Amino acid sequence: MGKSAKKESKGKVARVAAGGRTAPAEAKEVHEARGGGQGPVLANLAALKAKAKDAQEGLEGARAEAGKLQEQGKVLVDAAKEVYLKVLEPYRDACQQAGVPCEFEGSRAPNRTAMVRFLVEKAEKGIKVTVKGKPDTEETIPFKALKESVGREAYAYTGRHLGPKEEIGNKGGGLANRLKAVLHA
Repeated sequence: MGKSAKKESKGKVARVAAGGRTAPAEAKEVHEARGGGQGPVLANLAALKAKAKDAQEGLEGARAEAGKLQEQGKVLVDAAKEVYLKVLEPYRDACQQAGVPCEFEGSRAPNRTAMVRFLVEKAEKGIKVTVKGKPDTEETIPFKALKESVGREAYAYTGRHLGPKEEIGNKGGGLANRLKAVLHA
């Protein structure tokens, strides 16, 4: 609203407030100037709603397109990875035969230590532990020792029967978890 329109509107509001008569068109303008008119507000609301609906449809379309692009990207990466691994295999073999370390990484490094499974069961005076497939490793760890420290007993057992942690990895941690589960069962 310009300055002259504001002055004109204020004048009409003043005439109505003073009891002066105005034409029906002027009365409507005065009513709207006071904030009581819903006509322009509803029209403005409808226009804003239409814009919001268009923007929402655009967002949904963008999400759908992004999903398609993401799927296409995944297909491209998988295909490139397959080609890379096919090309890498003969190079790795050649490096191994030459005794030279390969500077490229593959999809997964081999396990450094062999997998070990423990047979753990509750006995009368403690928990009986055996390395699966090695009956000579059967040992009963007393409850008293387990109450002091489960982890220490697990690492002591793996140290005696499998070797030092530096060579076998964290097998003692796995055994400690198994011992705790049986102890609290």
